[in-house]
Amino acid sequence: MIFHQKKMIFFIISILAVSLSVISGNSYFALLVSGLLIILTFLNRETGLLLLLLYFPLRPFLIEMNPGLKITGDLIILALLIWTVYYNRNNIRSLFQFELFEIALFAFCIIGVISALITGVELISIISQIRAYILLYLVYYTVKRMPITDEFIFKSILLTFITAVIISLHGFVEKISDKTFLLPEAWINRTLSATNHVRVYGLLKGPNELALYLLIAFILSLFLLTRFSGWKKWSVFAGLSIIGTTFFLTYSRGAFLSLIIFFIIYLLLFRNIKKLIPVAAIIISSTVLFFAVTTIAESVQETMNSNNTTGYKRYTEAFSKDTGEKSGTDGRIYYVTKAIEVFKSHPIIGTGFGTFGGAAAFAYSSPIYEKFNINSRIYSDNQYILTLAETGIIGVLALSIFVLSILFIIIKAFKQSKDQLSIILIFFFTTMLVGGLVYNILENDTFMLYYFLVLGLTFQRFNKAKNH
Repeated sequence: MIFHQKKMIFFIISILAVSLSVISGNSYFALLVSGLLIILTFLNRETGLLLLLLYFPLRPFLIEMNPGLKITGDLIILALLIWTVYYNRNNIRSLFQFELFEIALFAFCIIGVISALITGVELISIISQIRAYILLYLVYYTVKRMPITDEFIFKSILLTFITAVIISLHGFVEKISDKTFLLPEAWINRTLSATNHVRVYGLLKGPNELALYLLIAFILSLFLLTRFSGWKKWSVFAGLSIIGTTFFLTYSRGAFLSLIIFFIIYLLLFRNIKKLIPVAAIIISSTVLFFAVTTIAESVQETMNSNNTTGYKRYTEAFSKDTGEKSGTDGRIYYVTKAIEVFKSHPIIGTGFGTFGGAAAFAYSSPIYEKFNINSRIYSDNQYILTLAETGIIGVLALSIFVLSILFIIIKAFKQSKDQLSIILIFFFTTMLVGGLVYNILENDTFMLYYFLVLGLTFQRFNKAKNH
């Protein structure tokens, strides 16, 4: 009991310290706080993991308020990695035992680095892209090699649920206030198109990123309905309805597409309609709440003579002729065309990390943009064309092995037990494949954090079954 209380105290201290750094805005104080979080992570690894689940969904907001918090998540993961190496110091061989998908990921990164060096990409840009692909993998590496309790899993889901509800309620405020209240000054003053202005960006600073996080939180939090009863169960129901409402308010077509395909696969594999009755009730209540929030927002904005362009057109016009023409000139179709052009000139190993529409190229530009007449501020929003352009045929093959290897892991878990873990694995795999069409999904910190965490827990289950 005392041990559990200590873990809770560590976690509360961490939250208070981060909150103080946000209020102060002092970068040096933020670095001091990061040092404190490293110490607390060394004292208790589960606390470090819980902090990551809280940090990454809030990271854009936190670093906007205090830039010194930018590397806090990286430092916590580094602390977890150091602890893992120390914990396994008497079994060094276990530190170098990798699954096929890990080897494929390493190969993919090596290809991207080699081709980037040949192209002449700046070293800082290459390091930035490697960080985007490898940092959250280290969470899997750590979790696979550390003892995880059922209590920690429950706490992780509960923390995700509470965080998602808070972020969703903040989304209500953003929508009704027309992005003028409880947001950093820089976010209030940013210029958005009429189509994007109606979308809720949230504390993740992007509607697509917010939608993906809320979708993860919604799926995971459904587990809580089976754990609680009475008023607690109704509280979870209300929270899920709030999460669902803000998910609708993002108007994220990519996230909706992922959800629909996952739903179809779920029906084909599990064929359990009864379990979907509570979900249907939540969706109905979310829909009602969605129309209530949008109605209030439009009323307030009309009073303020503000921009009240409706967001419904994002769904109804998703495949319209006008949308297709815009996409062909400066949207996703344009990016696909340019990616194929780059690929044709470097078909074997591509042009390398940091050269086309990825996080690094967006931050540091690219040496090939002038040659191919590409806008320096593009973001590909498509993992497939990004991989094709930057790593060529060999990179695509490496990433294909990565995906297929994970598929075999999911099949193994599904055969072992058709339970919540199997459902969650299928959800993440489906979202990764479908989301890759409209997101640079491997660069999405929040998504990959949860995915690698779940994969780590999956291998823990495999090991327990093997030992039994």
